[in-house]
Amino acid sequence: MLKVLIYLIIFIFPWLSYAQMYKIIDDDGNITYTDIAPSMEAKPYKPKGINAIDNPSYNMNKLSMVIPYVDKDGSMIVQGSVNGIAMSFVVDTGATLLAIPPVIAKRAGLYDVTSTMVTTQTANGEVNVPKVSIKLLSVAKIKLPHVEATIQSISTKNDELGLLGMSFFKHYKMTIDHKLKEIQLEPK
Repeated sequence: MLKVLIYLIIFIFPWLSYAQMYKIIDDDGNITYTDIAPSMEAKPYKPKGINAIDNPSYNMNKLSMVIPYVDKDGSMIVQGSVNGIAMSFVVDTGATLLAIPPVIAKRAGLYDVTSTMVTTQTANGEVNVPKVSIKLLSVAKIKLPHVEATIQSISTKNDELGLLGMSFFKHYKMTIDHKLKEIQLEPK
């Protein structure tokens, strides 16, 4: 008898607790989901699976994200921000770390007396530059906390241009679509 009671509790009673869901849209367009039909106008609603999010920028089936870029003088330029300060980046998968220009680093509060100095290789040879941690890096709709970077100028023509290097891209599988001018990323 005890086994029958346990069977009923485990397998039968959960089915009794299943409730019909209703989707209600008011005059202002607000949507409410409920298990109580407030009127005859409420329409039955069946929730979709987690992969049914209708957002092309973030597709749960592929977990892909898209970063648009502009081709300027043979370089891919993307827009982003460092600690909330907007800036442009040259995409450089050959760079180990991000490079943040001094002008942006100052506005973003990146200078720190405890920063360690590192040696980086540039087109003009080796240079010693401060290595810092960005609290929040944003590129398109992607937000990454605690990203390592260096503070250094990369352009004599644009003192607000930085490098988007592997300290950002190492988290993703990257595909570049040159026709659409976009970088497609999927988490590793």
